[in-house]
Amino acid sequence: MSTDHQRELVHTRQISCRAFRLKNGFLEIEATLSDEKGQEVPFRSRPSVQVGQFMHRMSLTLTIDDDYVIRDVRVQTHQAPWPACGETDAAYRGLVGLRLNAGFTRKMRDLLGGVQGCTHVTELVSQAANTYMQASWPDRIARQVAVAADPRHWPDKSTLTFVNHCHAWRQDGETLRREYPELAPPQE
Repeated sequence: MSTDHQRELVHTRQISCRAFRLKNGFLEIEATLSDEKGQEVPFRSRPSVQVGQFMHRMSLTLTIDDDYVIRDVRVQTHQAPWPACGETDAAYRGLVGLRLNAGFTRKMRDLLGGVQGCTHVTELVSQAANTYMQASWPDRIARQVAVAADPRHWPDKSTLTFVNHCHAWRQDGETLRREYPELAPPQE
């Protein structure tokens, strides 16, 4: 395969998520999305988006407690191609009170899917939720280990949802056998 092919940058999407611990112990997840154009985007009813300009710039902030419950949501559409794009920002307040657990994505889509929300902001909600899970992992594990060293005796079974949810953490895999041997099936 030749590596001397020529390329022209036509679009750059950047998604960034950062997690902050608040004084009350909750985590605040700040997520941003931007779409920068590398080629002109013509429109029929408005001026074109030029090379180097942004088509989209949106931000989402979720505040989530130790029980995976969304306590606050802030959304801001900083830049979008149409004035109506930011009209759904307030709809994301409907996420307050939802728990990040099985069924969360379905509930989010029920609330904000289709014309009820913005495709790009809804994508940010999923990214922010994943960031919360990563950022809260050390605290969640520490709380469980403080109760019992053996994960089979942890009171919050949702802490173990990583098992069989990716290739590395499969039930019969080496990672689980090394990190949590109590959860791995007996070796033959």
